[in-house]
Amino acid sequence: MPGPLPTVTIRPAVPEDLDAVTSLLTGVFAADPLMSAITAAAPDPYAALDHLHRVELSTHYLDPQAPAVVDLAVDAEDRILGTALWDAPRQETGTNRPLPDPEELPEGLDLEVLGDAWELIRLDAALCESASPRDPHWYLYMIAVAPTARGTGTGSALLRHGLERVDADHAVAHLEATTRAAARLYTRHGFEDATTLRPPADMPDYWAMTRPAR
Repeated sequence: MPGPLPTVTIRPAVPEDLDAVTSLLTGVFAADPLMSAITAAAPDPYAALDHLHRVELSTHYLDPQAPAVVDLAVDAEDRILGTALWDAPRQETGTNRPLPDPEELPEGLDLEVLGDAWELIRLDAALCESASPRDPHWYLYMIAVAPTARGTGTGSALLRHGLERVDADHAVAHLEATTRAAARLYTRHGFEDATTLRPPADMPDYWAMTRPAR
C-alpha cells in the first residue's frame, strides 16, 4: 500500500533556492510538448532549457525587486516538491512580462546555448502576450511538481495558495496550458478557456486560460 502523503508547506522562494528551482523546472519541462519543441532547435536542448530557466529566475523571478512571486511547496525537511512562478499585475495595459528583445538580452543570456531556439522563444512570448487580458492581472508563468510528489495534491496546494493572493486583490488570473490534462486541473480551480494558441513552425497548439476576478 502507498505510504502517507507528505505534509506540504508553501513558502516563498529566495535567491538561494536558484539551483534547486532551476533543476526542478528543467526536469519537468524537458518533457513538456511545447518546451521540448522549442528547445529542439537548440544545439543541446536540455542545456538550453536549463540555461533559460536559470536566467529567467536569476534576473526576474528571484529578484527581490521584481514584480514577481515564486511559491515553493516543501516537505517537513524543506525539500522542494513543487513550484509556481507568478507575475504580479502591472499598471501598464496589455503586458505582464517583458517580451524577449534581441537588442536587449537579459543579463547572462547566451545565444550560443539557445541557438535557433531563441527565435522560437520570442515568437512564443509574443503569441502568449497577444492572448493575455488587456487589464492588469496575475499571470501564472509556470507550475511544476516533482515526479515523486505527483498525485499528492501538491499542484493543487500551490494553485490554491496563489489564487488566494489573486482573490485578495480581486484580480483576474491568466495562464497557458500546454496539455489537456493540465487544462483540466486549471478548470477545477476556476480557469476558463480563452483561446487556442496556434504557434508557427513545428510547435503544438496549446490553450490560453483566464480566471475571472472574484
